[in-house]
Amino acid sequence: MKYDDIINTRWPPERSDFNHPRMPVSQRAKIFLPFAALTGYEKALEETLKRTVEEMEEKPGENLEYSL
Repeated sequence: MKYDDIINTRWPPERSDFNHPRMPVSQRAKIFLPFAALTGYEKALEETLKRTVEEMEEKPGENLEYSL
């Protein structure tokens, strides 16, 4: 089977030459904080919510499927 030699390999390896210190979980989380995969998503979501609320207020009772 392909990759049989690494499929059950323990990580991190128990080798004497592998002495790289582990990064604390709190530090690892900080690495990804500045990353925004969906730039502008929050703003678009707010605008959609605002339009939906305005439509519901203009025609009360007609948009019951959107009611909260």
